[in-house]
Amino acid sequence: MRLVLLLPGILLPLLLASAPANAIKKVPYPEIAVRGLPVFKGDPGLDELRKRLTAAVAAKDANAAAALAAPSFEWTAGGVPVDEFDPKRDAVHNFKVAFGFRPAGKDADGPTEVGPQWELLNYFATDETLTQEANSTLVCGSTAARVTDEAALEDALQRIDEPDDLSEWVYSLGEIALTAAPDGGAPVAKVKSVAMPIVAVHPAPSGDAAPAPTHFELLLPSGKSGWTPIQGLRPLFIDRMCFAKVGNEWKIAVYDQAE
Repeated sequence: MRLVLLLPGILLPLLLASAPANAIKKVPYPEIAVRGLPVFKGDPGLDELRKRLTAAVAAKDANAAAALAAPSFEWTAGGVPVDEFDPKRDAVHNFKVAFGFRPAGKDADGPTEVGPQWELLNYFATDETLTQEANSTLVCGSTAARVTDEAALEDALQRIDEPDDLSEWVYSLGEIALTAAPDGGAPVAKVKSVAMPIVAVHPAPSGDAAPAPTHFELLLPSGKSGWTPIQGLRPLFIDRMCFAKVGNEWKIAVYDQAE
């Protein structure tokens, strides 16, 4: 199962701190171009919904948070309903199971393996990255870009992934420079609007108290690699929350997990 990178800039460095170096094959792969998604211009009604979600998180009020879900709330992974999603149950039930307030198949709230996902909900409520694709009724965070060629991505994953070590990818819509070492060194390449897999992190994990990474070593399509600071990078595989209008009221419409 792929490591889910939930919070760019927050959990991204922490989750990768213990990721093994060289967990992918350092071979050439097709370039994975990404395109930026249209930024959502904003709406007072959506702002109000997200304020209510923030307040529910602050009060740790699961009922108040679940009440913000649309009657047609969907819980998916890569656009496909997850096994735990029960279309016969109401939105409140599925929302609570999705965010760790209720065990799957149970009628009451209680302990779950993932526990209440308050930090994740707060991130969705406050993340400034909201986009809306053309002809879509959904406003989603925190995906800022989309791969332009899914077939090329699948090809690349088959080439570089190890059976038990799936690659993690990041991208930047702005230009980034890769160098031979974390502290600089000879220039390796400059890239823009492409996604690349992570080879290693710096500082390297050591012991139980792993330091937060400051740089990633990224694999270029050529098969070469280089180092770049983590600032400005975003995870390609990331959970999303999407909002939509139900009548005149904004609701939480979809929770889409990274595959």
